[in-house]
Amino acid sequence: MPFFKTHRGLSWHYEASGTGDAVVMIHGLGASGHIWQAQKDFLQTDFQVITVDLPGHGKSAWMPVTLIDMAMDIRQILSSLGIAQFSLVASSMGGLVALELYRMIPQDVMRMSMVGSIPKFAKGPHYPAGLDIAKIRILSGQLNGDYGLIMDIFFRSLFTMKERASERFKWVKEFRQNEPLPSREALKHFLDILEKADLRDRIASVICPLQFITGTEDYICPRAIMDWVASHTYNARFDFIEGCGHLPFLVEVKEYNRLLEDFLLN
Repeated sequence: MPFFKTHRGLSWHYEASGTGDAVVMIHGLGASGHIWQAQKDFLQTDFQVITVDLPGHGKSAWMPVTLIDMAMDIRQILSSLGIAQFSLVASSMGGLVALELYRMIPQDVMRMSMVGSIPKFAKGPHYPAGLDIAKIRILSGQLNGDYGLIMDIFFRSLFTMKERASERFKWVKEFRQNEPLPSREALKHFLDILEKADLRDRIASVICPLQFITGTEDYICPRAIMDWVASHTYNARFDFIEGCGHLPFLVEVKEYNRLLEDFLLN
């Protein structure tokens, strides 16, 4: 299993498979690169797919990092693989890392697709995002208690009642139970990043083809904020998956894969 040690000495775990144009997939808070398995299986016949475990997640080591640190580290990994140009696919908080990576090397990013992701996750004046700062802090404090239980509750909250009643969700639960929990310190650190990060100025600077795939029932990325994003983007496409919550690529796999492939190929 490939590992890469960055200039700062942090060991990242990544996986690469397939051939063709490179697609780099960045997961969100509390997950790992393995969460993209269905997309990796689907895409690797036409693309070289690279998935990474963010620090403190999956098999990657932990040390305190910033969004810029993570973007720089992924850039180093891609350079070590000889990848000069690539498309980015990012879920939730992974989208913030993707936006920082784009800012560093916009000429190298061919396309960028976000799922359940926005440039600022905390509510603020004139910005109706889905996360209340007080609730972010409460969740961070709860992680000091029964960590596994709190993670289960948090994960379930990302899906609608209809999704949780589906046959696919049984697989999702089993999949998650076989995944290692992220470092508690990493999760608390990333929640702090989610509270404070504001990359709204980055959105208007993205000139490569840009896609946002969003579940219509995603309380973190409500329609109001997606409308705001639409009014501040230059070359963006918006796709909505009916009845889904924050992670539609885990439940409506075929529909999500179809939308993603159509974007990457056209």
